[in-house]
Amino acid sequence: MSRKKFVILVLIALVIISGLTAWWLYKSHQSTNTAPTSTPITATKPADSSVKPSTPAPANPAAVPPAPTTSSWPVNLSMAEAVSTTVVVNKKHKLPDSYVPAGLTTYGGVSLRSEAASAMTNLVNAANVSGITLKMISGYWSFASQTTIYNNYVAQDGQAAADTYSARPGFSEHQTGLAADVGSSACDLDTCFGDTAAGQWVAANAQNYGFIVRYPKGKEADTGYQYEPWHLRYLGVDTAKSVYASGKTLDQYYNVAAGGYQ
Repeated sequence: MSRKKFVILVLIALVIISGLTAWWLYKSHQSTNTAPTSTPITATKPADSSVKPSTPAPANPAAVPPAPTTSSWPVNLSMAEAVSTTVVVNKKHKLPDSYVPAGLTTYGGVSLRSEAASAMTNLVNAANVSGITLKMISGYWSFASQTTIYNNYVAQDGQAAADTYSARPGFSEHQTGLAADVGSSACDLDTCFGDTAAGQWVAANAQNYGFIVRYPKGKEADTGYQYEPWHLRYLGVDTAKSVYASGKTLDQYYNVAAGGYQ
């Protein structure tokens, strides 16, 4: 072979080798820089879709105005509630202004619902058998009567003092026709009645005739009223005995809010 042909073949071989090398380098470079295909990331819905993210606390809590506070008192009792013999009337539970109990009857010069009057007759007769003479002082009071009585006490002693022994209009048990004030020749409408033979007999026996001493001694903070040994409330014999045995006030017995007007 001539020298010239040999040189030509070598050059052709180098061109082929160079081309193959360039192609291999190109493919390697392309493979290295191509990002692999990835699965797109999506938000995962909570298992319980009802759960919502909590609201972040404000940066400055003091800047958030407090929620307005409103009193839920008094509870205005309905006519249907007012007629119940076990209705709880106190400084937080008010009777309708227009409520007048049905079946009012007169006993001992005062008006009471018929069932209360019948029970009071039995109580007074039983006291007489025991040598105790009780007299009736008051029973049913209308809304108008309550207004007059309360305003007179406020004028006499001031509202703060009056509120400890006299109910505001609509807040008195006397409007139910189920409450009665009793007394004796020794003491009327005063705590001294509790120390008399009549007062002690009433405290020990009233429940047997369907009554309780509504505002007992030592429960002033619970009832919102001073001790009133003369103020009796008719509930019916079974309920009265149960309340008496519990040692609770009527409010506590029924787990009803009581105390002050607010």
